[in-house]
Amino acid sequence: MLTETPLWPELPTPQQSPSSPRARRAAERRTRRGRRRWWVAAAVVLGLGSASGGAYALGLLDPLTGAAATSAAAMDAQAAVAESATLRAQLAGEVESARAVREGPDGRAAKKPERLALDEAVDDARRLVTSLGSVTWSPSGTDVEARALLERVATLRADTGAAVTTLREATRTAVESGRAVRLERALPRLAGAQADLREAAAAGELVYADSAETAAATDRESLRAVLDQAGDLDAQADALLTTADTAQAAAPTRSGPVARGNEVAGLLGRTGKLATAMSAVQARVEEAVAVVLATVPEEALEVEADVAGPAAGAADRDPADGTDAADAGADGGADTAPAGTCPQPDQVWTAENGHLAPSELAAVPFSPSHQVRADVVGGLAELNEAYVAEFGVSMTINSSYRTYAQQESLYDPSSRTAAPPGCSNHGTGLAIDIGGGVQTFGTAQYEWLKANAEAYGWVHPPFAEPSGRNPEPWHWQSVHAPNSY
Repeated sequence: MLTETPLWPELPTPQQSPSSPRARRAAERRTRRGRRRWWVAAAVVLGLGSASGGAYALGLLDPLTGAAATSAAAMDAQAAVAESATLRAQLAGEVESARAVREGPDGRAAKKPERLALDEAVDDARRLVTSLGSVTWSPSGTDVEARALLERVATLRADTGAAVTTLREATRTAVESGRAVRLERALPRLAGAQADLREAAAAGELVYADSAETAAATDRESLRAVLDQAGDLDAQADALLTTADTAQAAAPTRSGPVARGNEVAGLLGRTGKLATAMSAVQARVEEAVAVVLATVPEEALEVEADVAGPAAGAADRDPADGTDAADAGADGGADTAPAGTCPQPDQVWTAENGHLAPSELAAVPFSPSHQVRADVVGGLAELNEAYVAEFGVSMTINSSYRTYAQQESLYDPSSRTAAPPGCSNHGTGLAIDIGGGVQTFGTAQYEWLKANAEAYGWVHPPFAEPSGRNPEPWHWQSVHAPNSY
């Protein structure tokens, strides 16, 4: 049998003993190479797994779409969430301020359209606060979600700015409306307090004039002091009422809405304080009158009580003309001078006295509750302007035109103070009684009028001078009036 001979005979492998040092070293090298390959493969696998898991955890790889959100988009989204929280806090504060106004005196007094506009603005702002509170960002958000979030916050930012503007405007308008309404309500109270104080002061002036020889000097001085206070408050009320009339008639844009609102607020505060002060001084006048009357001899007490009576018995008068409904007779009242005659030679009776038509009279500009004849009111207004330039306040008018019935209610034949109906220059619309310091001889106000009033057509008549038959520093009249009072 033939034996095949290989074309490329293998060289014999040198046989080594397994226990030889060389063989052992070769085996160890093979083992070490195998271990290194295994560790490298394991590290690659673990590295890939960690990177993938980290991406998912950080929101950089969408587990569904695989779209990774960039770190810049994620940061912008987080900033937008923080901004929405800031906007929410700001708008919530504006809402609370508006609610406080709405529930306060100005908001409750505001007219219905302004109240409804403020309510609507508050409701809209509250809804926007809720929307701002719903803005959130998930760590797993994508670029698409980040862009949508940024667009939503941009819209909310613009809406918040508009809501704040609307809320503030509605609040301001409601405040202005409420203050105007409150002022309208407060002014009649002030006018009423002024009327009551004037009535008490007029009675006090009569008592003061008639008690010179019967009352204690200290009591009359106390009465004089409180009557002066009443005159000062009356002047302040006149000035305030005039200012309020001007403010109410002015256009809303005259000085800007904020300035006008502050002006009305100032008037409102002053009106309340002044009305309270006038009521307090009225009580003091009545108390001082009672003290003076208590020192008058009994035989003169009836006369003095009649003089002071109108303030206490006003409710018994006819509301149309002020006459006493119980005592007035068909002849127009008792104890009046016969028609066509007056008790003093310097008094002049006229049939139209106390019966002037409304068209013949005009309101005194600085004291609109009083009237004088229309042809002399201009000079009186100019006199007051000069007086204001000198003393800083308007003159205080305590009495002006009187109707026949009003003069009749004041007249008492036992008293020299009030003239009979038909004989008083108050009935001609050409006489006024002035307070505020003028009602006392020798004061700076009285002396200034003595020196300057005639240039404007007004004088202090001879009968009212200190040496006259009836000294009355407060009585002033037009140069066109008869020499009477």
